[in-house]
Amino acid sequence: MKLVICMIKYIIRRLVQSIPIFFGITLLSYFLLWLAPGDPIIRLYFAPNIKAERRAELRAQLGVDDPFHIQYLRWLIGDDWLRWDSDGDGIADQAFELFTQLDTNGDGKPEPPGSNYGILRGDFGNSFVRKKPVMEIIASAIPATLELSIAALLFAMVVGIPVGVISATKKGSIFDNVSRVLAVLLNAIPDFWLGLILLLVIAVLLGLVPLGGRCGLTLTGECPPFLQRLQYLILPAFVLSGSNMASFSRYLRTSTLEVLSQDYIRTAKAKGLSQRQIDFRHALRNALIPFATLLGPIMTNLWAGATVIETVFAWPGLGRVFFNGAIQQDYPVVMGIVIISAIATILGFLLSDILYVLIDPRIRLS
Repeated sequence: MKLVICMIKYIIRRLVQSIPIFFGITLLSYFLLWLAPGDPIIRLYFAPNIKAERRAELRAQLGVDDPFHIQYLRWLIGDDWLRWDSDGDGIADQAFELFTQLDTNGDGKPEPPGSNYGILRGDFGNSFVRKKPVMEIIASAIPATLELSIAALLFAMVVGIPVGVISATKKGSIFDNVSRVLAVLLNAIPDFWLGLILLLVIAVLLGLVPLGGRCGLTLTGECPPFLQRLQYLILPAFVLSGSNMASFSRYLRTSTLEVLSQDYIRTAKAKGLSQRQIDFRHALRNALIPFATLLGPIMTNLWAGATVIETVFAWPGLGRVFFNGAIQQDYPVVMGIVIISAIATILGFLLSDILYVLIDPRIRLS
């Protein structure tokens, strides 16, 4: 019970410490996007020769010509604060009315003042291109990304952890040498190149798996159950897990070699325990402590790597939505995914710290 209370206090403390980090990420990300070259009006309306007056009107409708602090605060906390009556005449200032009565969703009707609530209240605005709420777009893409990321993580753990332990227990053997070479290759080969090569060989030449996508076309437009479309997941999950699989095996090999030299391992051998019990019951648990350090960064890498893998394999997840949004200069979609990824990263590192305690009871949170 005391451990549970300490755990809850630690999680709350870490979440509070993450608040300034979160706001720093939002400010830096929005500033970098604000500095990005190009005009979204030309990109969206395919009119490079559009008149200056019409361009200014369209930019005002999207709110992309406002000062940086106006854009950032409206995106962060909404536009309620833009309704101030600074001169006390009972009528909102003209400048504020311009900001708050725009047609932001493209339905031909100006939005009423205070209709945008900001990301802190769960409103990421509307997509410039799709004319839909950003949260709706993200919610429809998250299941595909989670499916791919979880499959890649499980694949890396199921293969990488046993390979690392066996390599340590059979140090210098053919298995150890081959696994090290394969680990170097998986870390060195770019994911996009490996994905294209596997698509060419396995999907095109051999025809063993589909060429891309998450599922085949159906009459309802929805994907069938998971087991019926498993063949679509094999290649992208393997490519996404490749570098993580190599990292797991190398970290576990090094950590297991260190653990196997400890006194309690020799005691376990003296008690007559089998080699399998020593390796996977006594040595593995302590060897997993450095592995917990990897989970936070790996969860971040999975989200980042999914952008490339989902584009190569036409996987309809967040990564592909982010890539298309960046190409189309769909700023609300890009920033929405950046914030979701930042939250996932913060939670990933928090998960790593919690795993320390679960794996090694000697570690205290106080």
